[in-house]
Formats: sequence, structure tokens, C-alpha cells
Amino acid sequence: MKQIYFFSRLSLAIIFLYHGLVPKILYGALQEIEMNSIFMPWLERDVALISTGIIEIVFAALLFVFYRSRIPIVCIIGFACLASLALLIKLPHYYVEAFNPFSINFSLVMFGLINLVSRSGKEPMEVD
Repeated sequence: MKQIYFFSRLSLAIIFLYHGLVPKILYGALQEIEMNSIFMPWLERDVALISTGIIEIVFAALLFVFYRSRIPIVCIIGFACLASLALLIKLPHYYVEAFNPFSINFSLVMFGLINLVSRSGKEPMEVD
């Protein structure tokens, strides 16, 4: 279970690191710009991209700073569910793209649940 815990947490950290660095900070992806303009219209485009990118990179690091804490994982699950719902309401056309909020956020939720279950030391279907 220790390996499952480590690899699920590492997977989450890599997803947040990648999404903070590549589409936001390095390339300023149009999809990220559109999402930021809808959900954070008070921020200037580049400020929104860089700040959200930095937040995601910092969050990736916090997954290991607080390695034993469940709090970051619960935050991820909540964030992924809320982001999915918000995007479905405001930008539903994203859900038909090859790489879309459903596949990304579903992965975040599943890795988060795997991490929580593996931390408990019990098998997912184990009965007490």
C-alpha cells in the first residue's frame, strides 16, 4: 500500500505541475485564457495565467510537503468536482474535445480516492 500511496500522490503532483507549467506559464494556451477570462474577469490575461500556473505548481509541491495529510487530497477532489461542474455550465463545448475537463478531473478524483484508500491500509472492498 505504501507504493500505491506514493505513486498516486506522485501522479497528482505531476498533473498539477504539468498543468501549471506547460499550458499556463510556458505556452499560454487559448483554452486556459478563455477559462480565466470567464472565471476571473477581474485579472489581466497574463497575470491570471501566471498566478494560476504558480498556484498549481506550489500545490504540486505541497502534496509532498504535507505527504501524510489528507487535506490536500480532499481539496483536490472538491476542486475537481466543482471545476467540472463550473466548466460544464459555462463552457460545455470543452467536453467534446479530445483532452477535456472530464478526463482530467476524473483522473484527479480517482487518483485522490486511490490515495485516500491506500493511506487507510484497507483494501477498497474490504469488509470490517
